[in-house]
Amino acid sequence: MEPVSFHEFNALYQQGVSDIFNYWTPQMQDEIAAHNCGWSSGNFDFYNYLRASSVRFYKAYYSFAGKGIEQRICDIGGFWGVFPIALKALGYDVTMTETLQYYSDSFNNLFKFIADKGVNVLDYDPFEQEALQMVNFDVVTVLAVLEHYPHSLKLFMENVVAIMSPHGLLYIEVPNVAYWPKRVRMMRGQTPYVPLNNIYESKVPFIGHHHEFTMVELRDLARLANLEIAEEHYFNYSWTRGELSRLIEHPVESIANMLAPSTRECLAIVCKKR
Repeated sequence: MEPVSFHEFNALYQQGVSDIFNYWTPQMQDEIAAHNCGWSSGNFDFYNYLRASSVRFYKAYYSFAGKGIEQRICDIGGFWGVFPIALKALGYDVTMTETLQYYSDSFNNLFKFIADKGVNVLDYDPFEQEALQMVNFDVVTVLAVLEHYPHSLKLFMENVVAIMSPHGLLYIEVPNVAYWPKRVRMMRGQTPYVPLNNIYESKVPFIGHHHEFTMVELRDLARLANLEIAEEHYFNYSWTRGELSRLIEHPVESIANMLAPSTRECLAIVCKKR
């Protein structure tokens, strides 16, 4: 089975975004923003963030597409469920994990909708709990998750590897701390991380970005988890107005991105067991 085109995937994905936002309320955004004030309604637009993220999710899909829809997929920390819903619409057997104890009853309708779409919503925290028993997924995806955790990733990686089938794939995506605009901010004496005032005004525990990565660190993470890297990816996604307009408005950044992939916005690796 050939992978569907980005156009086909994006149509399914964007419909999922629209459907999900029928269940999204200001109360839900206020709740998660309590622990990261940068996510408050006045500071962050989740709708357009998710719409732009179709590029990210298509890259994850493309890493295993073409190997047959009989693959069992597990999306770790899926939360919104848009990616699992799109994969389910494409015919995959899809599980999504979330730690439901961190969400109030106001999120129940959202998670019920995701389950009603045929996605198995599993209440599981791989950062804290023991590995799931007797589960073998052909593909495990971890997108925009690791940067939110402030402690050792050892247990998490052990748990994720434990649920992979012997020939399974693991796709990990993280923000690039060496992204060009962050390098420029550093040269100006500004932090590449979350501004201190955002952390100061947020409740404990802070759930924003605690650590962002370089590709060298992702390679180290794979090595420490006894995984072999099959693919490495560097890409941008949040600029939605076309490459020409980007080149005109940000010529130095655009040239840097073209010549040095390590200056791009996101990093991803595809791993398999040794």
